[in-house]
Amino acid sequence: MSIPLNDPSKPSNAELMRARARQGTRDGRVAYRVPRQGGANVEVAILCEDGRKATGECVDVSIGGAGVSLPRTKDLELVEGTKVRVRVHHMSRARGIEASAEVVTVAQIGSNVRYGLRFVDINEVIQQVDSFYARWFNRRRSPRVMPDFTTKVTGSVKWSDGELSARIHDISMGGVGVLATLEQVAPLKIKARVEISLKLPNSPLPIVCRARIVGMKAFTKNVLVGLEFEPNGGIERYAVGLQRYVDERQAQITQFNHAASQAPKRAS
Repeated sequence: MSIPLNDPSKPSNAELMRARARQGTRDGRVAYRVPRQGGANVEVAILCEDGRKATGECVDVSIGGAGVSLPRTKDLELVEGTKVRVRVHHMSRARGIEASAEVVTVAQIGSNVRYGLRFVDINEVIQQVDSFYARWFNRRRSPRVMPDFTTKVTGSVKWSDGELSARIHDISMGGVGVLATLEQVAPLKIKARVEISLKLPNSPLPIVCRARIVGMKAFTKNVLVGLEFEPNGGIERYAVGLQRYVDERQAQITQFNHAASQAPKRAS
């Protein structure tokens, strides 16, 4: 492995502690929840077995479940353990993601009621997630961000007897997603250990660390390979710089979404 032993950008212990503290979730949900941002236009519909239905504001969403806020006038009066169908829908898309779910929390907040919903079969969700919905249904413990479209971030993946160069699709404190061709990923298998190398914009040094392949999703022309950084595999050297990049991209995305929501709509 070509992991540098003396990185001049290595953070202090205090900085590492602050960076790691920002990675956790408040309720311990394994999958990181993506909070609804201004202009996100994501709604959640709850479909009951008896035919009742209510649509409310998406509070947060992950590959493991969703949070929805309903006005009390629309409250379905569900209790913990109730089985329902849930449809998460972005208003710009023709279809949403629908799956079976269970009510795990119920909270009265002001004039609204908030339901915490856990998807019963995560595979049912994964099968419906395309490249657009992937940004909302995050399977990582850490929030993932996509590089700016004007800034192409590339990287390389090395294993015992091969190497590929690919574009970085998304990145988080927990791992990266890389886009490659079917031919490039043919030798790779789930759970395989590799070395990942990439260089973030405005960063003086490349990130070089060990990772594990945790998923592959085929699209029309490419394959999205999910890589999870290995603990103590070298990524800890870059924690502060990586966290800074993720925070900056999140702020830029939020600003873009807000600006888009304020833009006047074209007459049809």
